[in-house]
Amino acid sequence: MKRKMFKNVQLFLAFALTTILFLGNAINVKAVAQTITLGSGEKIDDYLAGVSFQTKVTTSGEYVYCLDRTKATAKNTTATLVGERDAGFAYIIENGYPHKNITGDRLKDYYITQTAIWWYLDETTGSGNLGSDFKVNASDPNGIRKYIKDLVDNAKKAKENGYPKATLSLNTTSNTMKLSSDKKYYISESLSVTGTNITAYTVSVSSGASVIAADGSEKTTFAASEKFKIKMPVSQVNNTQTAIKVEVTSEATVNKVYEYKPEKANMQNAMPAILVPTTKKVTASKTLEIDSSKVSIIKLDKATGQPLAGAELVLKDAAGNTIASWTSTTNAHVIRNLSNGTYTIEETKAPTGYKKLTKTMQFTITDEKKNIQVKIHNEPKESVITITKLDKSTEKPLAGATLVVKNSKGEVVARFTTTTESYVITNLANDTYTVEEESAPAGYQKVNDVIKFTIDDEHLSYQVNFYNYPIVTVPNTSSNSSIIMTIIGLIIIGSTVLYIYKYANR
Repeated sequence: MKRKMFKNVQLFLAFALTTILFLGNAINVKAVAQTITLGSGEKIDDYLAGVSFQTKVTTSGEYVYCLDRTKATAKNTTATLVGERDAGFAYIIENGYPHKNITGDRLKDYYITQTAIWWYLDETTGSGNLGSDFKVNASDPNGIRKYIKDLVDNAKKAKENGYPKATLSLNTTSNTMKLSSDKKYYISESLSVTGTNITAYTVSVSSGASVIAADGSEKTTFAASEKFKIKMPVSQVNNTQTAIKVEVTSEATVNKVYEYKPEKANMQNAMPAILVPTTKKVTASKTLEIDSSKVSIIKLDKATGQPLAGAELVLKDAAGNTIASWTSTTNAHVIRNLSNGTYTIEETKAPTGYKKLTKTMQFTITDEKKNIQVKIHNEPKESVITITKLDKSTEKPLAGATLVVKNSKGEVVARFTTTTESYVITNLANDTYTVEEESAPAGYQKVNDVIKFTIDDEHLSYQVNFYNYPIVTVPNTSSNSSIIMTIIGLIIIGSTVLYIYKYANR
């Protein structure tokens, strides 16, 4: 019971080890048997240095090779998976019997393969499977030592290099797709694929393009040695398309071998002559440029040369048909695949703060002139504020007033003393401004009013009239009052005297 439980634990651990191994490599692996059942083989002659043994086979008929000559040969027993062996073992199995015909004699070829495995173990692990007589000194009447040594030498190289890596590359003499003679298609140069362990590949391309075989037919799956081209109808190429992406995909296959351990510890481990293919998906890609016209259009400030965003532009062909419309950014707007001919660019809306262009820009595409840069300049709008000091009663200009202009943050943008000429301020930024009087002209009352105006794209020009009233001088009337009062008093006295005199004589 304990033995059976131990065996189950062994099986589980072996399975877990194999699963982790495969998942870690992220590849597809043909199912590896967790156990094999070893049967009895047949006797082989001692072809070299008296070394003789029997063939090893599974009960299902696959040939098996032993890994430790100093131990008993496992037969009529079950062996459990230990794990993957290195690329050197895989080389011997792949190039030995039964996968390759070495001498034409089945048993002799098996003998060569088995002794090559023992010899390889001696070279790489320091084991003592075969002595110097076998490897060097003993006569070789059957001429097989050279085959064994050749397998061992190449196996050591394979171990050093490791299992072949999965690689894939896509190659072409030119990355440019050119216009066909009938001007209906853009066609690439021939593309080819190279890689390791690649037998076939599949091609995928950008929407609208097709993959063309050497015979002109359309297909997407090719043998590793085949070449192909990419074809794109001109009608499928839009004004912003710059390139076509080509991707090739394949599965690289590597054959691996695995070791098994018999139930009895005194029996040598075995390695079936079974090549287990493992596959890994590999891809390669390339971007093909379309050999077409390219027009770069950019908006610039005429004074500074800096890019301008916000202009609305329209591209038209010679017949007046609209080809494209867009709003400018600080990067050039690129239009591709325009046919030969003359085109115009119209501005339907200027960038904020700039004057709208009234003239159109024009360019011409020819076979010799396909790459064109168009620079369109705009002049900034200019704000003009005219401030005039006036006498309110006469409407005549006044000199000598001190005025200050401030922005919405209260920052002074201008301070000046008026003359008989108007004061002009230009290039004020969009904002709300105030005009205040700090001191009035001589002989005039100071104005405490604040005048406001706002600059925006629709209101760039203002005439600000700032009025002052003259100071009115009131005459000094105190002395005149005394004279008048005296005169009035004398008149009253005189009238009284006259009245008395007139009535006294009656």
